[in-house]
Amino acid sequence: MKKTVVRITGFLLILLMVLAGINRVFKMKYGDGIYSLTKFYEQKKGSVDVLVLGSSHAFENINTGTLWDEYGMASYVLGGSRQPSWNTYYYLKEALKTQRPELIVLEGYMLLYDADYEESSRIIKNNFGLKWSKDKIESIKVSAPKSQWAEYFLEYTQYHTRYRELSREDFLKNQGYRYYDNWKGFGCNLDTVAEVGTDVKQVDEVSPLYGKTEEYYRKILELAREENIPVLVTIAPYFLVDEKSERLFNRVGEIAGEYGDLFLDGNKLVDEIGVDYQVDNADDVGHLNYLGNQKYTKYLGTYIKEHYTVSDRRADAAYESWQKNADYIREMIADQELKESGDMETISEKLQNPNYWVFISVDDSCNGEDQELQRFLGAAGLGDALQNGFSAGVWLTSQGKILNATGAGTAKIYIRKKPKEFCIQRMAGADGQMENQIICDRVSYRKVDSGVNVVVYDLMTEEIEDQFGIDVSDGCRIVR
Repeated sequence: MKKTVVRITGFLLILLMVLAGINRVFKMKYGDGIYSLTKFYEQKKGSVDVLVLGSSHAFENINTGTLWDEYGMASYVLGGSRQPSWNTYYYLKEALKTQRPELIVLEGYMLLYDADYEESSRIIKNNFGLKWSKDKIESIKVSAPKSQWAEYFLEYTQYHTRYRELSREDFLKNQGYRYYDNWKGFGCNLDTVAEVGTDVKQVDEVSPLYGKTEEYYRKILELAREENIPVLVTIAPYFLVDEKSERLFNRVGEIAGEYGDLFLDGNKLVDEIGVDYQVDNADDVGHLNYLGNQKYTKYLGTYIKEHYTVSDRRADAAYESWQKNADYIREMIADQELKESGDMETISEKLQNPNYWVFISVDDSCNGEDQELQRFLGAAGLGDALQNGFSAGVWLTSQGKILNATGAGTAKIYIRKKPKEFCIQRMAGADGQMENQIICDRVSYRKVDSGVNVVVYDLMTEEIEDQFGIDVSDGCRIVR
């Protein structure tokens, strides 16, 4: 009898382990709602000093790296895509189970919301990341009509068919994305779309908020007051704001004042912040890009320092993950600035980044007559190699120093740098002419057939961040 019980118990334990593993792979991992909670639960208890709440206007506009670099603030953006105020309320309740922030920053864009329920994907993104508790049950109940409660309580019914969508990332730690290793909830928009904003500085009329939206907005402020935590309510600037929205935001500010909390409307402070939608607007509609979010966050951080007491943790080794998060964000921005560079002098400066491996292929068609090209290759570290005449080949350099090279003859060199495998080679083609190749994970990179090809690998992000060619048959034009 005992042996039977042991066997059954062992079987059940193995079954639970298998099911847990399957659930871990199949469950949804959206970065704009679910995964921010997953990583929030990993934060050391009591380590988050500035808790940022809200929708994508929070997690795409408030830069945790800038708050750290400029002010030493240990911030975390805990938000979800189009997150209505009732989900923000339950996110706050969940956060306060493990954290005691010195300040709550509530980004209020979704206080414009004027309906009782969001569509299904937003309900999922703003609920499924919560751990099971009474609060999660209440959050689901307020998020969906009663007739739909069962499908959200039984989460597995929402994602058990995901096997068609599964990718390599579903099986990897942090989805194989290095940024998630020390993530603090912020998503940095890198690409730019020029827009023209609307001037709402003179709008002072007030419109009432939607009933359910106001109810939970007040619950957020009341909960923070009960916990004796100050709240800064802010609206991040966005070019699509109009007078109707601004009248609602004015009401948002009035309600904050009722609770003794401060209100900062970025749409009325565009000039003071320095936002220019021609250069600071992201290709993700309604959000700021990497230039704009830094401007806004610096303004926000300065305002916080002037009006609240928030600890500076930069000298505290226990907050190393915030430093690493800031370093990674800066690196992403550096990579973007490299991609946007259009002349050889600027590119040469950017390529001195200590985290870069720079692969350079020089074809036999290059004769070295172009002085700018010579300076570019010299700055990249090929000066000595080319001092006795222009030589073809493939080089790996870093900060102007040669790490490896094929030479002018036939060669094939493998270079392993986890998780990538590179190969630089120089071989005779079918026509007998020598051909250069830069290969990463069996993919060959080449932008021009006549000239110089460059591939830039970032050791921090572990990604190829740029590739371009210099076409010597067309005046050394840069081709991306």
